[in-house]
Amino acid sequence: MSPVEPAELRAAVDDIAIRALIAAYADVVNRRGWDELDDLFLPDAPLRLDLRDRAPVEYVGPAAVGAFIDGAIERFAFFEFVALNVRVLRDNDPDRARVRTYMCELRQDHAGAPSRAFGLYQDDVVRTATGWRFAGRDYQSMGRGEHGLDLMPLPEIRGNVGRTAR
Repeated sequence: MSPVEPAELRAAVDDIAIRALIAAYADVVNRRGWDELDDLFLPDAPLRLDLRDRAPVEYVGPAAVGAFIDGAIERFAFFEFVALNVRVLRDNDPDRARVRTYMCELRQDHAGAPSRAFGLYQDDVVRTATGWRFAGRDYQSMGRGEHGLDLMPLPEIRGNVGRTAR
């Protein structure tokens, strides 16, 4: 067995830290701790949101992102954001990465009706002096519904870092 190279070790530590950023975002959303988004986003980071059944919208900065999410989920008595799968994609810049997160929202409105939503975040993250932060997030819905799912076309996957887009 060959020893672990310093670059491999750094990449493994970064991967864990980036996954922790995704987990922290889910925790903030589930607890509705909007003021904590400042620790997760760059001040000018955009969230581009494509729900696929209306025109895409964009919110810039952690306060705008938090205000949007708060308004969007206030109709739910129960709301839980779950990151289902996270893939960190790297190229030659050790201080930047792309991240694909497939996610699910489990929800119940105030009248007791359950629903689910599935989607894909494609993120740009950067290393800062205080850790990894979102530099930009792109979200596309994949399906939603109460009992069954209203499925949508698969999102366009941005190219893998260092590879050709599919």
